[in-house]
Amino acid sequence: MKCPYCGNEMQTGVLSGNDRSQITWKSDDKETSLFDKLMGNGKLTAANYGAASFSVAANFCDACKKMIIDTDVAK
Repeated sequence: MKCPYCGNEMQTGVLSGNDRSQITWKSDDKETSLFDKLMGNGKLTAANYGAASFSVAANFCDACKKMIIDTDVAK
């Protein structure tokens, strides 16, 4: 996917976390290692942490630090 902000290619990946860990992002082609978790690699600093765990697909542009997430609102 091309970044709508800068035109560079975006990386596909997954946002994940739970009530015991930080919210992280990893690309589809990289496993999150124990070292990554301990060092906080992939941590999203703007996230609010809650009690429920989650996982959501996301595209990340390393050049302009933007993330695209497809979503819907239940009615």
